[in-house]
Amino acid sequence: MPIPLPSTVILANGAFPTHPTPLQALRTAQRIVCCDGATRHLRDTGLTPAAIVGDLDSLPAELRTRFQAIVHHDANQEDNDLAKAFRFCLSQHWRQLVILGATGLREDHTLGNLGWLVDFAMQAEVTLLTDTGIFTAVHQDNLLPCHPGQQVSFFTLNGQTTLSARGLRYPLNQLCPTRWWQATLNEACGTAFEIHAAGGPVLVFQTYA
Repeated sequence: MPIPLPSTVILANGAFPTHPTPLQALRTAQRIVCCDGATRHLRDTGLTPAAIVGDLDSLPAELRTRFQAIVHHDANQEDNDLAKAFRFCLSQHWRQLVILGATGLREDHTLGNLGWLVDFAMQAEVTLLTDTGIFTAVHQDNLLPCHPGQQVSFFTLNGQTTLSARGLRYPLNQLCPTRWWQATLNEACGTAFEIHAAGGPVLVFQTYA
């Protein structure tokens, strides 16, 4: 499937990407917004952030001083740094976003960030890239590009979402998953598949290969 070329990358402080696809997104971004601790990893690539956002608890003092002109402190403890960085992007009217570094390391952070992605997608065009694939949050009927044989999984969040999908090896017809595993491990047949969702959002995962 074609990977979006981002105008803005949000780099979270999870596992730094190693796969060529997220690394290419990082290199081709018009701007990079770092969740504070991620600045350390970006520094090692030779790239420079456009902004650093967060509660600054994991930003070394040396980097805080070096980048003081672009540091945006948000002490709110109700949200994590990824949510703070997202809100900052909205305040700058940056709404074409790709999130990197939001998975890996701690599993609770990974799950929390995927939950945030569903909320973010209500306000911006946003995807989340990992080292194995791409997450997209769908809030309405949609047609997603793919390639034959691509592995596809669906996750619903509230137990009340009815999901149908066509263009897959195992078509879904008015499925109402109550467990996360119930709509996983499917396979694309062509170059696009249709999703029809009612009653809540759907989180879609597609592998690169």
